[in-house]
Amino acid sequence: MRVLQIVHDFLPGSHAGVEVYTHSLGLGLKRAGVEVAVAHPIQGVGLPQYSLRHLVVDGMPVVQMVQNYPYRPLTESTSDPQAERRFLEILERFRPDRVHIQHLWGWSAGLPRLARQAGIPVVMHLHDHWLACPSGGQRYRQRIICEEIDPALCDTCYSRFQAKAGPLERIALQAARKMPRQAAPDTLHRGFLALPRSARMWLKRVNRRASLMLPPRHVEPGVSRQRRTVLLAELESVDLFLAPSMDMAERMADWGIDSHRIRHLPNGSAVTGEATSPLPRLADPSVPLRLVFLGTPMEHKGLHVLTDAVSRVEEDVELVIHGAEPEPSYLSKLHVDGERVRFGGLLQREQVASAIDAADLICIPSIWPENAPLVLLEARARRRPVLASRIGGVPETADGILVPPGDVNAWATAISRLARDRESIRQLATRITPPPSMQDNVDQVLDVYHSVG
Repeated sequence: MRVLQIVHDFLPGSHAGVEVYTHSLGLGLKRAGVEVAVAHPIQGVGLPQYSLRHLVVDGMPVVQMVQNYPYRPLTESTSDPQAERRFLEILERFRPDRVHIQHLWGWSAGLPRLARQAGIPVVMHLHDHWLACPSGGQRYRQRIICEEIDPALCDTCYSRFQAKAGPLERIALQAARKMPRQAAPDTLHRGFLALPRSARMWLKRVNRRASLMLPPRHVEPGVSRQRRTVLLAELESVDLFLAPSMDMAERMADWGIDSHRIRHLPNGSAVTGEATSPLPRLADPSVPLRLVFLGTPMEHKGLHVLTDAVSRVEEDVELVIHGAEPEPSYLSKLHVDGERVRFGGLLQREQVASAIDAADLICIPSIWPENAPLVLLEARARRRPVLASRIGGVPETADGILVPPGDVNAWATAISRLARDRESIRQLATRITPPPSMQDNVDQVLDVYHSVG
């Protein structure tokens, strides 16, 4: 069998949850004898728009389609004929037996229809709320969760979302179009990466501040409602949707996908250990309670809630943050002092288990309706309790203590209590149930591929 995975980003450039899952699933399918290829958009200032780049990641052929305009008008980002033509070229090159869509951001809603017309069954994962929420897929705007999707509000929200590109990014894209032919197409992109880190951060900060000063881009009234109509029509070509949490399955059914075509399929963990993993450290007044955050440091992930809570705790605690460097505008909202709260850098996959083992508690302070964060499974695999927000699909997967999302006082109280009672953490750890393995997930996905065939 040959499987083409479509995703919005991928390794080595991005290590977020969907990308890591796509990579782990691909490796598992390869071990099962399946030929796997991955296609994803990539932003590169100066690279020709819609051009294709080919590379190999861990033995998997990867096709990158240049998509330099992530904040396009909503109509263009929903139906993109150029992206569809590139998709057909990829189908012709790889000739897959199944198309597995992990995410459609940066592509076009027409991909499932094109695969169906080519006689290829289509499976689609529901990793986040992007289908219902075009502004990043978090159903979260101005610190408010959108429990109900109001298309009129989506129009206004997307106009703000588009402004994130910022004037400097727009100028760079315009300049790239006017570069002389003899210059390498990615000259500007490589030039930016060659700048000192301080200079890059300064430019990002200026760009972000300037984007906040710009008026929101105009969005035609009703465009979000039209997008939903187009998406639902195109998604009729998907044979089966896979939802890692029941919460996601129910929300997407409410949005309009036929519930009979949604199957609940929990994720598996590529991190192993279980009974061989060490338990949290014994209580020792001389050793701070170590909290660890693993994830993308962005506002909807609630890291600012966690750092605020740690700053209010009187007991001896420390917080280590593992992930990409936050945007300057968000970094300014975090209580980072270098002693109690510090950054541990971005981890390679082989480093995740040891980072979890070094923690007493794994913290997931999300303030958006998470689906099924992989870090929850990884913590269970290493017998680490979690302190997590009671929101979205988190309660279905978490093994530990749940706290109201966004409630700094509740988080501080929970951390303080656990810092005083370390033995309760060990007791929680001894009761943790192992998560499904990635191999379990691969076997189930293979069953799905056969069933849609």
